[in-house]
Amino acid sequence: MKRSPLTHGRIFDDEAFAERYAERHQNMVESFGHEYAEKLTSRGFDRGRIIDVGCGFGGMDIVLARQFADSEIVGIDLSDPLLRLANRSAQAAGLGDRVRFEKADVHQIPYEDGSFDAVINTNMVHLVDNPVQMLDEIERILVPDGCLFIADVRRSWIGLLDKTFKSALTLDEAKDLVDRSNIRGGSFSSSFLWWRFEA
Repeated sequence: MKRSPLTHGRIFDDEAFAERYAERHQNMVESFGHEYAEKLTSRGFDRGRIIDVGCGFGGMDIVLARQFADSEIVGIDLSDPLLRLANRSAQAAGLGDRVRFEKADVHQIPYEDGSFDAVINTNMVHLVDNPVQMLDEIERILVPDGCLFIADVRRSWIGLLDKTFKSALTLDEAKDLVDRSNIRGGSFSSSFLWWRFEA
């Protein structure tokens, strides 16, 4: 399966592009943050360690940190410009003591087994070189009874208009990846633009 050129960071290493990307996607990312905050709360989560695997500019993590004041939030990404934006946002929000953003490869997450109570992975599956390996790493760092939220764009005819969707997966392809990984059992849902896997 051919991967997007974004995979290798050629575009996300560009400072100007990163700023445009953050500005364009701020509302969407914050919306995900509010959605996941509600879902975590409904599951009884009120404190713990949350990691955003592929955090980008960190907008979702700022929302989560405000919602869960007694929690530690970690975001990892390979894009230096996006990580700089994320750290600036955390400092500006007065959350630098509870939210940290680190450069790390999602294929080799630098944390011990069972390090996190919740793992979030948004809009990354179609970008990485080895999505099964990333899913295996996500499973490894999540505690046995932890919360897992994965969401990614879904391939459809909209790919004719937006190149992001050309490299996206169909729902069946996403299910196949999950089946081939070590990720725990969960449930799929989908909409016109997105597929989701949650456990």
